Amino acid sequence: MSSEFKIFCFAMILCLPEIHLSHAGHDGGHSMKSSRPTFTRSSGSGPFQMTKGSTASTSSSTSRNRYSAFLWDQYDGIQEQVAQGDGEYLEVIARFNGCPAEFSGVFKTELNQNYQLLFEKPNDPDHLEQGITKVLQKASPLQDVCNPKLLSEA
Repeated sequence: MSSEFKIFCFAMILCLPEIHLSHAGHDGGHSMKSSRPTFTRSSGSGPFQMTKGSTASTSSSTSRNRYSAFLWDQYDGIQEQVAQGDGEYLEVIARFNGCPAEFSGVFKTELNQNYQLLFEKPNDPDHLEQGITKVLQKASPLQDVCNPKLLSEA
């Protein structure tokens, strides 16, 4: 079984608990204070679950919102896998950031080597997301091959 197929299956498994929520919209409360969605972290929720205080979107930014929600929900597991330098969550993060499968190892190594930067603020998924972006911008082997903008084209 190919690595890409395994990642696809893993991502689909992550989505399964959310299928029953596919009909849900927002609760009518909307704040224009920030263009950035806010997420409430809760234990036992799925990786793409939007909770009270979040905003949903059907625009091209939906992929980034799902990415942010994934980082929130899987933060502890991601932290553990970054420390180990390997894991399926890191594969998912690489794909969300448009990194080709053949650069997966380089991506994981870069995250591992930048562990302190990524997790210097404990339990802060927003900082983690910003840190991943910084790692991609400064890692010369990844600068030209990873392209998060591809998410909006998907």
